[in-house]
Amino acid sequence: MKFKLIVIALIICSGSFAQKKEKKVQFTGGARSLISHSDFTSNDVVDDTVTAPKSTGGYALIDLGIKINPNEKTEILGMFRITNTFGGFYGGGVSFDVRQVYLKGVAGDFLRYQLGNIDYKLSPYTFFNHNPDLLVSSFGTTRIKEEVLNYESFYSNNTWRQQGAAINFGLQFPKQKWIDDIDFNGFVTRINPTNLASILERLYGGGNMVVSTKKYYTLGINQVSMFDLLGTADNESAFRNNVSTITYDTWLDKTDYRLGLDGESGISSSYSTDTLSNKLTDYFVNVRAYLKFKKKDLNFELGYMDNGPDFRSFGAQSKRIDYNQQNPFYQRYTNDQLTRPLSAFDLYNDPTLFTNEITQGIMAYNPMVNNALPYGLATFNRRGFYAGGNYSDSLKIIETEAKYYLLQEIRGQGSPDLRTFNYVNGTVKFNLSNWVKWKKKQSIQVGVAYQQTNRKSESSFEQIGLNSITLNAGVELEVIKDLYILGNLFMLNSEGNETLPVRNSEGTIINFQNYSISGNETNIS
Repeated sequence: MKFKLIVIALIICSGSFAQKKEKKVQFTGGARSLISHSDFTSNDVVDDTVTAPKSTGGYALIDLGIKINPNEKTEILGMFRITNTFGGFYGGGVSFDVRQVYLKGVAGDFLRYQLGNIDYKLSPYTFFNHNPDLLVSSFGTTRIKEEVLNYESFYSNNTWRQQGAAINFGLQFPKQKWIDDIDFNGFVTRINPTNLASILERLYGGGNMVVSTKKYYTLGINQVSMFDLLGTADNESAFRNNVSTITYDTWLDKTDYRLGLDGESGISSSYSTDTLSNKLTDYFVNVRAYLKFKKKDLNFELGYMDNGPDFRSFGAQSKRIDYNQQNPFYQRYTNDQLTRPLSAFDLYNDPTLFTNEITQGIMAYNPMVNNALPYGLATFNRRGFYAGGNYSDSLKIIETEAKYYLLQEIRGQGSPDLRTFNYVNGTVKFNLSNWVKWKKKQSIQVGVAYQQTNRKSESSFEQIGLNSITLNAGVELEVIKDLYILGNLFMLNSEGNETLPVRNSEGTIINFQNYSISGNETNIS
């Protein structure tokens, strides 16, 4: 099948306006308009005479926020959205939504707080928004698409957008040699409201304490918990997921380089209060040595990870995309009206596929996209080494980075034999304008990700071999000041077989299903 998408208009603007010099009230926001025409064809043996081949649609939207500063220590923001779907007339197809509301400030000159919508993260194994489905950094047209996706989903620097409250305060020790300051952070969010019948109120919260010095080390103690409140419904089965970790970073700082050791280690437990016999407990260890050359912009790292098969941390293992959801764009095709699965085209073009929910349970993933670390660095049942490095010359003409993982299962799934994973990811950026010393920016970037999964067994039906490669090449050429020509080639190819676990609502494996793929996808924009 092929998709042809023609973007007619894409306009993004933002601004900020203040009333009077005090700036007690400010208006901020942005606008975007998109019109697209899609043409669908299928290379099936029998021509598809059922699916409507053409689709035209689009929208215009405005986000308008009002920021109020009643005093220098308090900020209140409310943002609403007006959306107009093209085809509406005199108000038809227009919707109004509240996009963001929060109150933040400083209490007592030391305690920072925020209520309402909060963007939050802690550590990669406790509360962290990994992005394991877009393996190669975007460039050119895909970068614009990814920026829109991140804006729509509130993804910023691996934070999760939640509704709740957060506090932060710190202590300083200016005359101490081994401690410069201690920071305390805490948060609580509402995951699921009670229905006052059978569903309990579910909260997610935690925090950390970080002790640091500027010269020697940083040490953090992290704790997060997902928990149901007994008494909020007629249900005695309250769920608990607790994760406790230690993060650390210590270094030797010299004039030309920094040599350091950092990482995170911890334990988790998951259970229901009425069935403690099914309690899951496990551990993880992740340690990394790194070397940074300050003057040459050259860095190396070597690490080891050991994530137990029963390690559960839903704040770090929840995915942005649920691959079990229905595709809203060309849902079915061929005369048999087969369900069309999610593709890379959809991931870059449909913000409605992404979510900010923290989910109890193991979410589905696509082995064609990422089979080695489908839940990011916090993926359970993985053990092995990884190494990486990055380099750029003094003029930033060439910028490169690469990372390699050699991993293995700790516990076999459906067989005592273990899967092995090879995963390499690399990016090269060539800044032509820095090379020829042009004032206008001219850049080309190529990124490649390759994954290989194998399982050897004496039984042929247990043997696994799956290979996937992702290529993302982009170009950004500034023609005149602030006017760019952008281009991109995205390719995904996967071939082989896998055995995927079938889990119940509690995440327990109840069966296995065979998975076979021989396909490729190409997107040119």
